[in-house]
Amino acid sequence: MAKRSKAGPLYIVEHLEEGLGEWCRLEYKHMASFVPPEQLVFVRWPAEEDVTQLVSSGAAPKANTKRLEQLVPPADWPGGPSLPDWDRICLLDMNAEEALEPNDVAKFDAFVFGGILGNVIEKEDGSYGSDDRTSEIRASFKHRRHLGPWQMTTDSAMLYTQKVLESACPLAEIPGIESPEFERSRRRGPEEASDSVCMEGFRYMARRGPSGKWEPILPDGMKELLLADADNDILSSLA
Repeated sequence: MAKRSKAGPLYIVEHLEEGLGEWCRLEYKHMASFVPPEQLVFVRWPAEEDVTQLVSSGAAPKANTKRLEQLVPPADWPGGPSLPDWDRICLLDMNAEEALEPNDVAKFDAFVFGGILGNVIEKEDGSYGSDDRTSEIRASFKHRRHLGPWQMTTDSAMLYTQKVLESACPLAEIPGIESPEFERSRRRGPEEASDSVCMEGFRYMARRGPSGKWEPILPDGMKELLLADADNDILSSLA
């Protein structure tokens, strides 16, 4: 059995989008800012993209254009990290039966995240679900864990996973914000008005802001992208 040394678990992103859109780019840069490069791996990486763009300096994460199932032992990845076999790999899956726990760091050597832009669906009872794009890769995995009932962006899911595994912090003790709303003030004539966009159905890890209030942890530039996309949606609806 191939087994990784316990310098830290591998965090693997299986990229499932066409190309590398700005949303994914910002999320991936965020991951590269808090996960050491030797622990971060991207597979199905777009061949036309340079993975070094994710870091401003220093070593970059590893990337491979192949699917994960093509790289797991006994396959060979020259120059890549030592990947464990399937018994030591866990998929983060919203539909898994078991929640991620701190002791899972001893059970698995790699944790896989779907690099996807999934949609949130509001159910009749007011709860939220997803369009389950993780199903595109689920069949390959023997072991799965969830992070709770809320949809998360890929970088948020990785933040939570890292906190649980490397800080031995149970999910219930990690501060979070559900359906955060992001506001922007605008000058309209002599008065100042504001508009906002809500990430309804999503959960983000939270931290104390300068004012002492809890705020969601976002990639640099993401708030601006959210508000810009909201403007584009409005303009499209008026066209």
